[in-house]
This record gives sequence, C-alpha cells and structure tokens, in this order.
Amino acid sequence: MIRTSLEIENYVIPLGKALNLENEPKWFYLRFMLNVSLSLKTTFEEVEYEAKEGKEYRLEQITGEGKGSEDYTKFYWDAIEVYDDITITSKKALEQHLQRHIFRGYHILSSSLKHDSNIFDFMLQDLITI
Repeated sequence: MIRTSLEIENYVIPLGKALNLENEPKWFYLRFMLNVSLSLKTTFEEVEYEAKEGKEYRLEQITGEGKGSEDYTKFYWDAIEVYDDITITSKKALEQHLQRHIFRGYHILSSSLKHDSNIFDFMLQDLITI
C-alpha cells in the first residue's frame, strides 16, 4: 500500500485548481506529484514523510498495475531505480519509494508555489534549468 498524509489529501483540490483540472480522480494528482519528484533534481533536502491521517492507495491506482496499456508500473520501477541509483527487489519496496516520491513531489510543489502562483510558469522554469 502507498499511503499519503492529510496534508497531501488536502492539497489535491488546490493542485487541481492550479492545473485547471478539477474533476480528475485523486490518483491523477498523486501521479502528478510523483512525476514532479522524478523530473526535478532539486536542492531540496531529503523530505521527512510520515503518512498520518491520509489514505491508502494500491499500485493499480497509482501506477495502473494490471490495466494493460495504462500500466506504468515498470516505467515507474525503472525510473525510480535510475533516479535513486538503487535496485528495487520487491513490490513492497517499490511502494515505499513511490510513497517517498509522492511526499517529495508534494513538498516541492507546496513549498515552491504560493496560492496565486502560476504552476505552468513554475514547471517551465524548472524545465529550462534541466
């Protein structure tokens, strides 16, 4: 299981508004946070995360496991191994790393954006610096 915190669950609505995509399922926003984490080599310190009062998600919700052409489990598995320079040996370990990257993505977004910031400008600036 991949767990979130109450803060992450509460961030879904403002993130949806910032992206102008307010009617997507929660996994969509969690996957966005995950992708932000995996796409940015930032100077953020390692994020301490504690999954309290949040919700639990299965791999099929986060990575699409078992959903045919929508199954990105292997992609995320490989991406995390490259990004973190590790070898993941089990689905449980994959879930732990997915959870850590979702927390990191949330931290990057919530600490970098103000309520009136343009998320698209933020993403463009980070893409320019890659």
